[in-house]
Amino acid sequence: MMKQQSARLETRAGEAMTLKGVRFEGTLRGTLFEANLEQRFANPFDRHVELVYTFPLPWAAVLLGVEVQIGDRRLSGAVVEKKQAEQGYEDAIAEGNTAILLEQNFDDSYTLNLGNLAPGETCVVRLRYAQVLQFEQHGLRLVVPTVIAPRYGDPVADAGLKPHQVVEHDLMVVHPFELSLRVEGALARARIGSPSHPLSMRLEGEGETTAMVVSLARGGCLDRDFILVLDEVVQDSLALCAQDTQHAGAVSVLASFCPRVPASAHPLAVKILVDCSGSMQGDSIAAARRALQAILAGLREGERFSLSRFGSTVEHRSRALWRTSPATRLAGQRWAAQLQADLGGTEMEKALDSTLALAGAAAANLGAEEGAAPIDLLLITDGQIHAIDRTVAKARALGHRVFVVGIGSAPAEGVLRRLAEETGGACDFVASGEAVEPAVLRMFARLRSQRMASLELVWPAGAKPMWMSALPGSVFDGDAVTVWARFAQVPDGTVRLVGTRPHAVAPESLGEASLIAAEHDATLSRMAVAAQIEGLLTAEGAHSREALELAVAYQLVSPLTHLLLVETRAGADKPADMPDLVKVPSMLPAGFGGLGSLDFCIDPCMAPLTVNEAPQHYGSPATVSGAYFDFEDAFDAPVVLRSGRRSDRRDTLKKAGNYDIPAFLRRGSNQDARQPPRDDPRYWRAEPHYTGLTPLGLTQWLHSHPQAEWPQSYAELSRIGVGPAVLDWLKFVLAEGEGEALVVASFIQAMAQRDLHEALLSDTGTLGRLKALAKRVAPGATLKVMQDDPAAEPIVARLQVFVSTLRAERWPNCVFDLRDEVTALG
Repeated sequence: MMKQQSARLETRAGEAMTLKGVRFEGTLRGTLFEANLEQRFANPFDRHVELVYTFPLPWAAVLLGVEVQIGDRRLSGAVVEKKQAEQGYEDAIAEGNTAILLEQNFDDSYTLNLGNLAPGETCVVRLRYAQVLQFEQHGLRLVVPTVIAPRYGDPVADAGLKPHQVVEHDLMVVHPFELSLRVEGALARARIGSPSHPLSMRLEGEGETTAMVVSLARGGCLDRDFILVLDEVVQDSLALCAQDTQHAGAVSVLASFCPRVPASAHPLAVKILVDCSGSMQGDSIAAARRALQAILAGLREGERFSLSRFGSTVEHRSRALWRTSPATRLAGQRWAAQLQADLGGTEMEKALDSTLALAGAAAANLGAEEGAAPIDLLLITDGQIHAIDRTVAKARALGHRVFVVGIGSAPAEGVLRRLAEETGGACDFVASGEAVEPAVLRMFARLRSQRMASLELVWPAGAKPMWMSALPGSVFDGDAVTVWARFAQVPDGTVRLVGTRPHAVAPESLGEASLIAAEHDATLSRMAVAAQIEGLLTAEGAHSREALELAVAYQLVSPLTHLLLVETRAGADKPADMPDLVKVPSMLPAGFGGLGSLDFCIDPCMAPLTVNEAPQHYGSPATVSGAYFDFEDAFDAPVVLRSGRRSDRRDTLKKAGNYDIPAFLRRGSNQDARQPPRDDPRYWRAEPHYTGLTPLGLTQWLHSHPQAEWPQSYAELSRIGVGPAVLDWLKFVLAEGEGEALVVASFIQAMAQRDLHEALLSDTGTLGRLKALAKRVAPGATLKVMQDDPAAEPIVARLQVFVSTLRAERWPNCVFDLRDEVTALG
């Protein structure tokens, strides 16, 4: 039976590292990016091992080749059918030979299996891939993913991974990362920068041979995605032809368009959903707050929006879509500023279901209004989930477009792009520390783009493709639309992208490109086949046999094929036993779960760290600083004590048990007998859109406490259990610029009326209004609230109308709509 262990930093005496480092080289020509990824492994143990390493490649990248060097021997393998490769690998291991198996996993990550690496032996794996970058709002964004973050859910049941493919993370492991890129041609003159890494750049050559050489300004590690942004790019539609490598005369075509779509005249109606799960702690939730503030600032007067956040549960700030006004904007900004990543796991499917169904009747009526825009959903998340298929199906079934702002140093790009593209939406990303306003402006431009009812390509006369990739369900101004196709012979002329607006009769041209003469470009040809394989596997009644034959013929690793390499060892070099399984651990992304921040990266040259045992979960805000850090007892301290920086953290943590933990952190504390019972819905509500005291609960609290203890500020109202919806109504609607003390005092005096309390006690909850209350509390009654202050008069008058509409168990609609009750009644 094989033993299993994780390689990690163990002691100051030495290291037990299996992945020695990664080097990345790439060349960007136009929108075509070709890259070489070099992974260096070593066996530091005194026995044969089987190394297993799961790693990411970019979204829509096509793996073109693998070369392996063991010691000084260079080897190459072949792509074969999946089951054949797996059996061949196991047979080679059992026979004592060295074998390498490269798998494409169900979630589009890759797993490298390196079997029977001898003691002290080294192995270098070089992978070559290519991808077509997409113009997005007049720029290009190149992402080199380096790390897979922990994800919520069961990786086997939800993501379809095999146990050996599941990533294991180690808090103490460090994997060095080197990078060098060439940006050639006109792009070398673009404005180039990186929000993820400091860069060193130099310009080489002149004229058509000009190239910008980009490298890291200081040592990096595999703890964040590398991002290169090219702005101020002069973009245009293009069409490239490449002769097929397998069939004489056949031609593969890449057509990429940058459509011009006019903005819609309709106001937006958007549901905003923010991920507040534990994986968003640290840099990600801070970026989410900034993004949300920018989104709220970008809404125009009269446009509609709702606010929701989710983790293991869902919380809605409103029961329906708010109409943008000064009051709703201020309430939204206050809500955004208080966001915390404190809602546990990432139950995205349930959150989407709840948010898409939010205020169903009202939303339906809104969508039916003449000239009203359809309702979209804007999701802000790092996307760290496994169960994506059900989520995509749910969003598509409910008919909303989903627009996504991906947050963090290593967002799950594949998950987020699938969710956006398969629902007709779009996706943008904000790295930790990156300015969020440009991404938000780009997203608003997409949201306000005209919807096209249908898209189609018009090829030159007489040219008919034998195969063509599917067109997207939607198109946005300034975003690229890329299509692959195959022809029996070279098409000659111009290809046009056309679309039809809703309710329009004739299609209109969105972009056109002239077909360039075919070249012997094996890369483009194989990328077109990879797109065809993907289309065959995702189409109804998937054509697996045809896809398999194409993958083998063009030597492409796919869901149906693996790459297998076997080196036969001499009898004396074969092990006497099966190798030990060693899973290469992954670093945790910078800033993930509150661990460090984007500016944090362990220097690979520093002295090794000493640990007793790394924690087996994520979510702790502890920061590794390079000094001795003892985890013993550290996670017994409350998070509030672990989150700060202290000169001697070990002493602080070891003494944490002596601190007087605040009451709000104590569990099971005795509840004040004078408090309204929280298990009675008449006094306390716990709903997705409101948690806190009900009107009856507040009046009960006031009548059970002496006047000297009554709240005098918004913070004190919150402390006794008044929910944020009521506080926002007081602050942004009732106050109208008046001081906090006056507003709170007026509200408390109105709610403290004995007649009101008795009327609420008698409320059966079946009437729209409390008729008894209307009789007991006359609209003209005078409250004794700062009678000498004339500013109190309009507040008191409006509160009289407000209290006459109260029900025992719920606050009136004006609170949740952030409207004046007098105006609402009028």
